[in-house]
Amino acid sequence: MAGLWTTYMDSPPTQRSTVLASIINDLPKALLAVKTLGRNPDASSVIVKPANLRQLHKLSRPSNSPAASAEALRCVANALLLVESGRDAWLEVGGGKLCLDYLRDPKVKEEFYFLNARILFLTTLKQCPFLKETAEDQKVIESIAERCESLLEANISSKPFAKEALTDVLKFIFNLMLQYPRMTDGEGAERKVMGEQWSPRFDPLITPLIHIFIRLPPSNPPLAAPLTHVIHALLNIPVLSYASVWFPSLPTEKERSSKLKKPSTPRGDSAASTSSASGTPKDNGWSKSSGSSLSDPFQRAMSLLSSQRRSFGGTPRPEVPRRSTSSASASGSTSSSPPRSSSIEGSSEQDRMRSSSPSRASTSSSSGGKPNMQMVTQACQLLETTLATYWPGTTEVDAQSVRDHAKREGITLDEVITPLVALMARMAEHLDARVEMRNWILPADLDRKESLENRSDTLGRCLRLMAGVYFPRLKDAIGEWLFTVCDSDATILSGQIGYGNAAGYLFNKGLMSAPPSTSASSRASTSGGSGPSLPENINPITGTLNREDEDDGPEMTEEEKEREAEKLFVLFDRLDKAGIVEHPARKAIQEGKFSMGPFGP
Repeated sequence: MAGLWTTYMDSPPTQRSTVLASIINDLPKALLAVKTLGRNPDASSVIVKPANLRQLHKLSRPSNSPAASAEALRCVANALLLVESGRDAWLEVGGGKLCLDYLRDPKVKEEFYFLNARILFLTTLKQCPFLKETAEDQKVIESIAERCESLLEANISSKPFAKEALTDVLKFIFNLMLQYPRMTDGEGAERKVMGEQWSPRFDPLITPLIHIFIRLPPSNPPLAAPLTHVIHALLNIPVLSYASVWFPSLPTEKERSSKLKKPSTPRGDSAASTSSASGTPKDNGWSKSSGSSLSDPFQRAMSLLSSQRRSFGGTPRPEVPRRSTSSASASGSTSSSPPRSSSIEGSSEQDRMRSSSPSRASTSSSSGGKPNMQMVTQACQLLETTLATYWPGTTEVDAQSVRDHAKREGITLDEVITPLVALMARMAEHLDARVEMRNWILPADLDRKESLENRSDTLGRCLRLMAGVYFPRLKDAIGEWLFTVCDSDATILSGQIGYGNAAGYLFNKGLMSAPPSTSASSRASTSGGSGPSLPENINPITGTLNREDEDDGPEMTEEEKEREAEKLFVLFDRLDKAGIVEHPARKAIQEGKFSMGPFGP
């Protein structure tokens, strides 16, 4: 680039316009060469010098050709990734403001959103004045929220660079949510965990993040960027304080009727029609659904869930539909299918059949005002799909094939799935969400004839993971989630899944105690809790039905009993003659415990 500039300056004034046009055409190629050289850390250490970054800053401006600006931003992004010291230098030359201007412009292409969001993510990995200024600029936060919505639509439309752009915007948002509250709390303040360190300045971002989680198209593997990054961001948001945003109320039947009966605008009044349309709120997206290393923050989040519990005993218990028992009658075991929550416009017949009982099937639509559980539905579906993908059927949790599958996809299951389960545990702090999850994973009609941990559904996979070895973080997260779903009560948890399955988690939590009796667990699950009661004949160790209480059919007749006794007598006689065991009848006679009457010795 220096050579091009020298050529321009050395050329006669009358020829400079021609030389300049040639330079503009060659500039992207020159920047491409710089970017290629910058893949070497030694070359990047030269690129991040203030003088060079200043030149790249000028070339990155929107006033230049799009091709040259894009290549200049790529040079900066690659250099800042390899050389950490260059991040502060880029902010010093005004690069942070330039990137924010790009991100706020609704006319910019997705490729530029991606490049500038990547640079903003790298420059905000640590606390700095630029991060604080960005978080305190409300217009910037609102613009980022708008960008999330537009990039979501671009992802749904499969536009080029939309996925990469949304991924890096979410990384940038996560940095803001994580670092800014720590900066405002002060150095002497106690370090808070994710979910507690929140600033109301980020309120405009909550709804777009929830929309992204619900509406992102399904991917393969199920948990992949940008979905994994929106989960990371959602973990920072308090649930109970913003329950009306996480779980907005569904419209009542009266509101639906009034909406349907609303008179239409006369055809001739086009101006009024236009005015009304412009004033109508934008669709919030609730009715549409689809299908960086964070170990330290997640460990702190799990620690919070383990140590600090809130009481929900005073909250009225809502009527929530249960799953139908039709699947249980069709097969030997009831499969755990995710709940289907109603959309704002009402639920379909198929959705109601999947998650309702005859007594409560119609209450959801008629009573109105119930919270929308689409967040819970989406999370449950993601968990079910993900676990079934890596542990199909009754695959052993620590099987080598599971780790090989994850290795081929370049992921670590313990890091990818754990945030989703932690998010579900956070949502379960809300009573209605807890009821919804419990009716899905531990319904009242759960088939308990066979061992729960051997089931081929989500419950069986979760219980097997709780006893696994290779996924310690996921193991703890699942235990914490089930504990929260069971009202944070060890007695209910043991009664629902069996003390044998819960003992390891409870021991690590410091709640080691004797298994509850069946009657105690039944009373505990109905005394102000959110879940269904257990049958009286449940084995408290396994969580299954007691074998001795099962009906084995009609009793044998006297003739059948005599034939069976004769068979046993002959069998013992053979074993006695072979010297394997002593005949029990002969032994009883010798010990005087049995008399053969007048025919005996």
